[in-house]
Amino acid sequence: MKCPYCNSIDLVYDFEKGYVVCKECGTVIETIFVEQFLGVAQEYVNDVVKSVKNAMKFKRAYSYRLKLSEYVKEVNRYEDFVRRCRKNVKVDLDAIKIVANGGKARVYRHVNDDGLKKLVKEDEIIGKILEVLEEDAILSSRTFRSKVALALLIKDLITHGEADIDEIAHKTSVSKVHMQRLVKVLKNRMRNLKLKLTEVKNLASYTISVSS
Repeated sequence: MKCPYCNSIDLVYDFEKGYVVCKECGTVIETIFVEQFLGVAQEYVNDVVKSVKNAMKFKRAYSYRLKLSEYVKEVNRYEDFVRRCRKNVKVDLDAIKIVANGGKARVYRHVNDDGLKKLVKEDEIIGKILEVLEEDAILSSRTFRSKVALALLIKDLITHGEADIDEIAHKTSVSKVHMQRLVKVLKNRMRNLKLKLTEVKNLASYTISVSS
């Protein structure tokens, strides 16, 4: 018989608890039936029991070392991402775990993202505009803050006919230079967006008429 986990043949028999335990890794691999060991010397049994206890201690220590090793890896991974952080950007630890397991997730988040999410949740028009932007092949690839900035810009244009670029840049923590780039991109994509934004415009008109 050998351990199915580490292939060790150094096994011990716990006659008190009725287990066969691998001395190498501490894994319980089989149940002992008393009939199998009738006539075994008590001295040998005592040695086995002692060995089993030592093996179990080793298993616990080994388990702790594995957990500690995983924690160290997580911390190192986190610190690696933090070192690459820009100003006002935070690292999402849960996202790092997803990425580490082969998944896709947005690791970096701006400190203002939570406030913008609240804004989107509370403003139905902004939410609808974002849905339209997400369907656009070019605009959907923009960062969350950029898309919210575009949504605010479009909303102002729909409801007021003009927009304060500087105010939107400040509200979304987007630089003025980047905001100007977004305006240029939006102009190029308006032909694709016009039809889809008609529904949003109708919603905005209804909202304004109701509130007034």
